[in-house]
Amino acid sequence: MRILAIPNAHALAHVSRLLEIARELRELGHSVEFAGHGKYLEAASWDGFAIHELPYISVERVVHAVRTQKLWELYREDELARFIDAERALYAKTRAELVLIDNRPTARTSAELAGIPTVAVLNVHMSRYRRIPFFSYAQLFGSERMPGVQLLDRAEKWLEGRLYDRLVMGDLNRLRKRHGLPRLDAYEHEEGDVSLLADIPEFNPVDDLPANVHFVGPLTWHNQLPAPRCLDRLDPDRPTAYFTLGSEGLEDLLPDLGTLASEGIQIVVATGAAETSLEAPPGVYFERFVNANALLPHCDLVCCHGGNGTLYQALGFGLPLVVVATHAEQHFGGKRIRQLGLGKAITLRHLRRKGIRELIGMIRDVLGDASYRNAAQSFAEKLHGWDAPRRARDIILGQRGPDRAPAPPP
Repeated sequence: MRILAIPNAHALAHVSRLLEIARELRELGHSVEFAGHGKYLEAASWDGFAIHELPYISVERVVHAVRTQKLWELYREDELARFIDAERALYAKTRAELVLIDNRPTARTSAELAGIPTVAVLNVHMSRYRRIPFFSYAQLFGSERMPGVQLLDRAEKWLEGRLYDRLVMGDLNRLRKRHGLPRLDAYEHEEGDVSLLADIPEFNPVDDLPANVHFVGPLTWHNQLPAPRCLDRLDPDRPTAYFTLGSEGLEDLLPDLGTLASEGIQIVVATGAAETSLEAPPGVYFERFVNANALLPHCDLVCCHGGNGTLYQALGFGLPLVVVATHAEQHFGGKRIRQLGLGKAITLRHLRRKGIRELIGMIRDVLGDASYRNAAQSFAEKLHGWDAPRRARDIILGQRGPDRAPAPPP
């Protein structure tokens, strides 16, 4: 089968999740090629996959829209039409028989127009099935058992969906109407004929799922990069924090990491594709891309932006977290970390107001309180048995076994 994988390549997580599945499919003899636009598309070529360039919105517009929450600035009808035309031309060129999608909403529409089936990978909280809305009264009040709080959350979820549908996806639905396709509601644009949830229900619970939507578990990046150069320089008697800047970057924090290191905490920073001219101060080690499987066994804590991939990566090693969220989606992950007792969370905007001492205090608290590590190690056991790449592969190829049922509500 000829498969075209189209991620939003502005974010490494969207590329790496499809890579995890693509390797499994390739091993069985299927042909997989990647297409998209963004600085992380090249990661697919590191694994030997052919890559194709497609037009898409700029990363600067994405960062501005998500950080300011002016999401209506993301998609413009004339650009969307151009993206769809380019995708359809590439389907014809590659003779694609299946389109694999991660966070590129035009790909579902273009594939429908081309008559090609789709499989989409997405997070629960970016789906219409999520039980917990972005603004959750249960999280705000710290309890799901308060009278009326679940009703408030359901109303909030409905409102969020309507706003996203009208403000963000209106232009894409107008294009669908022009092409004679039915309109899609809100987050349906992120889905495919089959949708794979890269989550577990204990972290991101759902309402009822239809038969074409499946939990597969976390699709974390397992790369073949060498072990970080700093490993033989780390002092095993001092705590080590792993900072990952994420696709949008937490570069605002880089100048202050020396202050944190002077507190006796070793820091390993994965800068990714972010550009920095700073020299690492004593006790701080800069790495571009990191083999997390080699590094995390030497760490005591992970500080990240709150993306699902990094959260699950840390929790898979039983590590507590400190989340510095740059926008609402990441803040959602941070609130879940806090609610489940797995660490602490703050927004970048709040941190800028409070200063680096706020972050130092949070890291000190998490490292000094064994309950966070114990909770993370306990949660790691819930991740056992989820072989997400193979499970996704089997669903795609129609070899699905019985689904694991979502956990009951607490």
